[in-house]
Amino acid sequence: MEKLKKLNASKSAVLGLSGLVWAFMFLLNLLTPYAADDFAYKISFKTQDWIRTVWDIFPSMAAHAETMNGRLISHGLGQLFMLWPKAVFDGVNAAVFTGLVFLIYRLSVPKKEGENALLLAAVFCALWFFMPAFGQVTLWQMGSVNYSWALLFGLLFLRPYIRRYEAGTEAAPPLWRKLLFCVLALPFGMYTEVTSFICPFLAALLLLLGRLTKKTSLKTWLLAPIALAAVGYLLMMSMPAEMKAKSGQMDLAAFLGRVNVCTSMLKTYGLWLLAVWAVAEILGLFRKLDAGRLTLSAVLAFGAVAANYMLVAASYYPERCFCTTAALLILAVAVLIPELLRQGGAEPCACAGALLAVAAAFALVTGAYDVWATHTAWSAREAAIAQAREDGQTEISLPLILPATKYSACQGLADLESDSYAWPNNHMSAYYGIRLKGITQ
Repeated sequence: MEKLKKLNASKSAVLGLSGLVWAFMFLLNLLTPYAADDFAYKISFKTQDWIRTVWDIFPSMAAHAETMNGRLISHGLGQLFMLWPKAVFDGVNAAVFTGLVFLIYRLSVPKKEGENALLLAAVFCALWFFMPAFGQVTLWQMGSVNYSWALLFGLLFLRPYIRRYEAGTEAAPPLWRKLLFCVLALPFGMYTEVTSFICPFLAALLLLLGRLTKKTSLKTWLLAPIALAAVGYLLMMSMPAEMKAKSGQMDLAAFLGRVNVCTSMLKTYGLWLLAVWAVAEILGLFRKLDAGRLTLSAVLAFGAVAANYMLVAASYYPERCFCTTAALLILAVAVLIPELLRQGGAEPCACAGALLAVAAAFALVTGAYDVWATHTAWSAREAAIAQAREDGQTEISLPLILPATKYSACQGLADLESDSYAWPNNHMSAYYGIRLKGITQ
């Protein structure tokens, strides 16, 4: 038992697990094909020609702001990676997900505490099991850049505010780090509609709570990144395509209907996470956990719920947009675990961890198999396309790819239509050099 405890507390175990997470996600990324929007973002929105240089991206994104949405930073990054072999993105994307797992783990463990490899494993299992549309959020190329990358950037933005709130004192990073944070805060504010609002909002809330509960001063350089992120967010939301999307009137019936949709999403995908958080928070109150940690957890849970209801303003609510709520709820639970372990709560934490491990293990097998099955089906499709081109055909009808689980990036995304000129057939046809049509098997 002592050897296991020592292993769990070693940096080598944490680094080894992180490496395994990266390797596993890299393999899944390699098995994931381009899908849906990926083909469209290989083409300039301005000229409708292939993106061939970095300079082609700027006019493309200018046109994108007029016709699609204001997420120029994330979609610009997406087009940038389209310039290189997909394996380059696959490696970076696996590193981003690994970084997200590690950051949630690191924010959960107070700086004075040692390592806890089991907690790192639990964070991975929680993200794997509870994240809706996992493949779209973490494996789909354009989806990953917009969602899982936003989560990593958002938690990196929150990190100094969480540490300041916990310490109750002002950190003193070197000037270059302060300037870099401020410079990057503006594009982060422009990154995505939900995460780029919620994380600066929570940062401001933590500064205010620090002032009210720990008497920390509000005269801090950390106000500048929040202000710059707010400016970036306003710039994104003022793009013509965003203004057009928000120009419709919403009457009371429509508003209540969207509230109901958001509530249904929270119940469907967040009920168990919220229940576990509530139990952990109440257990922490009874065991007299550190008040700062309990408050931090409550703030994160509040931010998770707020992120969910931000989608009231959206015309529709795809499952992948729940990723911010899921990640913040997982973090809200995780920050309580080290305190519970210290205050005699090892038994309930161990039981909850065992339940999570069993559930995640089953999902790991079925999910990884579905990613492989999708890869196999897509490879067969590409072989048929290559043969049709070799035979001189100008059009080919192909069976639809129908993944079985949320772990395949293609699950829930648009596939081939019966009309070869419809989207996404038009962009896929341009990519493969032959007109494509979909048929139901």
